[in-house]
Amino acid sequence: MKKEETNENKHLRVTIISLIFVVILVLLVIVLSFSTYFHTEKAKIYNYNNTENVSMTYAESTNSISIANAFPISDEAGKTLKGKGEYFDFSVTTKVIKGNPVEYEIVAVKDNNSTLSDNEVKIYLEKQENGTYEQVLKPKEFEPLQEESNIGAPIGSMVLLKVKKTSSGNDNYRLRMWVSDQANIQEVKTYSIRINVYGKMAK
Repeated sequence: MKKEETNENKHLRVTIISLIFVVILVLLVIVLSFSTYFHTEKAKIYNYNNTENVSMTYAESTNSISIANAFPISDEAGKTLKGKGEYFDFSVTTKVIKGNPVEYEIVAVKDNNSTLSDNEVKIYLEKQENGTYEQVLKPKEFEPLQEESNIGAPIGSMVLLKVKKTSSGNDNYRLRMWVSDQANIQEVKTYSIRINVYGKMAK
């Protein structure tokens, strides 16, 4: 009788261990799935105390937006583009430590393989306010910096927006890009930019 109870206990213990292993495996798959979907890009930080207090998050597989084989459209039409790949949503998270304000810049870096000219493309940026997106950068051609910004945006990139934060929080943005209706497109051309965020503690 004692031997049978021992065997039953062993079987119960093996069953419990197996169930725990299955639960852990399921949880691991869920965590990995969320990690794959929510891709996080950390901003380059220029802090006096080396604290990472500015970061950028996006749900796409890359922090870029591209134009390929697109027709010229008006600014009014471009500002309402809603198709897949026609806009790029991202968030900027800031952590204000001990009341020290934080500054950050949203920066566009052009892909060197782009074949459209800068004056043939319009870039447009909106920020979410009270549940709706509002313009913070009107449709504008790419204008490369001639020297590095004081926050760290490199030469050749374009600063889309500069923000100063006095409290921690998240800012949600939506970026669109299109071929200007002033462009004379005779062949298939492309244009691509990457979005980065540079931040530092304000003086």
